[in-house]
Amino acid sequence: MSNFSIRGRGGRGRGGGRGGYNNGRGGFNGNNNNGSGAGFQGNNFGSGFDGQADGPVQVSMKGWEGGTQDSLFKFLDRKLSTPAQIMDSHIQNDIMYITVPNQIIAQNLLKLSGIRFAGNKLTLQVPNNPVKFGTMSTPGASAGSSSMDIKDKLVALVQTRADRQGVTLDLSNLVSDPIIVSMGADPLHSGKIYMAILTVASQMYPNIITINLANNALHSLKPVADLGFRFSKLRNLSLANNALSNFRELDCLSAKGSTDPLRELVELILEGNPMRDQELARVPDGSTYINEIHQRFPTVSMLDMNPVTPVAQPGSAPRNTGSTAAAKNKKLPFPTKPSFVENTEIEQLANGFIAGFIGLYDGNRADLGNVYDANAQFSLMVDTTHPTSASAQNDPRSQKRVELSAYLSISRNLERAKGATKRINTLICGNQAIVQALMKLPATRHPMQDAQKFSFEAWQTEIPTAGASQAAIVVNLHGEYEEPAAASTLSFDRMFVLIPTVPGSPAAMAGWPCAILHDQLTVRRYNGFENWQAGADQAVSATGASAAAGSAAAQFSGLVGEQLAMAQTLQAHSKMNAEWTLKCLAESNWNYQQALATFEQARAQLPPAAFQ
Repeated sequence: MSNFSIRGRGGRGRGGGRGGYNNGRGGFNGNNNNGSGAGFQGNNFGSGFDGQADGPVQVSMKGWEGGTQDSLFKFLDRKLSTPAQIMDSHIQNDIMYITVPNQIIAQNLLKLSGIRFAGNKLTLQVPNNPVKFGTMSTPGASAGSSSMDIKDKLVALVQTRADRQGVTLDLSNLVSDPIIVSMGADPLHSGKIYMAILTVASQMYPNIITINLANNALHSLKPVADLGFRFSKLRNLSLANNALSNFRELDCLSAKGSTDPLRELVELILEGNPMRDQELARVPDGSTYINEIHQRFPTVSMLDMNPVTPVAQPGSAPRNTGSTAAAKNKKLPFPTKPSFVENTEIEQLANGFIAGFIGLYDGNRADLGNVYDANAQFSLMVDTTHPTSASAQNDPRSQKRVELSAYLSISRNLERAKGATKRINTLICGNQAIVQALMKLPATRHPMQDAQKFSFEAWQTEIPTAGASQAAIVVNLHGEYEEPAAASTLSFDRMFVLIPTVPGSPAAMAGWPCAILHDQLTVRRYNGFENWQAGADQAVSATGASAAAGSAAAQFSGLVGEQLAMAQTLQAHSKMNAEWTLKCLAESNWNYQQALATFEQARAQLPPAAFQ
């Protein structure tokens, strides 16, 4: 969890983005909530050109926060017949104000109102009364202001920006702060205001450990280079939605360029800065991005709200992290094993469930509606990064271009789905809606007869329900499947949360001992199956998925696809041996429901030899 807890304080006239930090959109939403406002309020926006003479025109934009400022400007230029020629820009809470050379360009921009950018709908207007942003001056330079007046205002500013405990300081979006405006200071162009604020804040609140500097259009961190000197115990820092274009800008806060580096830094947020976006576009798996950060701040364990492994403890001297390639070549201190299953009962249930589910998924997805609970949730994430396993580097299945559009249309990859609407719409709820979504995905064929291509983990847990908790089993399945129509092979991970069936429910009526409450599917280009293979000198655990699946496949030799899945599922439910399981299915003409009913009717009369 993030340690940030600053929220917007709209009631004080500053706003705070949308009231909560969500993927770099402004404000913070962490464990402790110290603010109470709802963001920017109080401005009325018109739609015409009243009050603006021919010449530069100011245009306001809302809904742009899903992307960076640079990507927004490039997007607008692509949509216009002629470039927007943006002269300057200012961000005030969740509104961006841009100035364009003339009314013609402004009118063309207004025609784009309603268009979607980075998952959100843009709203463009021309203010009836253009918002004025003060010219640059520094504390003490405002006409008629004494140095004492300036200090009093800085004290008041810090008081409104710090939490009650004096450990968190919100310095986001300073350009719109009424105290800053009254001083005639423009933090977008002068670093002296930051130095003055940090000096006053360190005197008033020496125990600050969290600072938010988001949404300040910072091109350089030199104005805040004193952070380590002023706040040596700083643990959490947000620089989100600024204009930092090079990782070297961070050096002035690290041992690379400062005698007082941030040695205690644990959490860092850089979303919305060009340097981050460019590096992730270049290497999407984030390995080089994380390495750039750890070279400067080896103690960081939370980066952009995502956990990362630190290379040093807070307070320790930084050490050389080495190259990314060298890090990847380091071996784990323990051998890789193929699977983990908590006990034999869970293994049997998981084996039967997987076989039955995959059989229906490949052969008749419409019947999966009985397997999902009425309140079930399904989400799919497409991982578009390049395969990393050594074997995949030379495997044509990994190198083949794969069409993923059917998956991307409902992908809930939170690294890419920034907007709240997108995240809500791609969380599919209810068994009928889930089945409809699954049926739109490409037809598949899982090579279940080849046990080494699959691995799973399964364990029991408890999940919260209304006023109580409920026993559940987590099944985490890894493997591969083919898309016959496209002649492609993909790798996947699928995590199920299973709950006991309710008597009379569709799952119980269909003979399933459990129902799916949560189903999370990750699809990626083919990456092989070596990652879960045990070493040659290791014996595979008797409870491992490979051994179990191989044993089942051997017992039902000659069966494939739906018949194999049906046999494994019936055996797991009935505990009959392979001979009697096949006899029951054959006498029922391979109708699973009929075979299940036949077994239940004959259970008491079956000889001991029929069971395992």
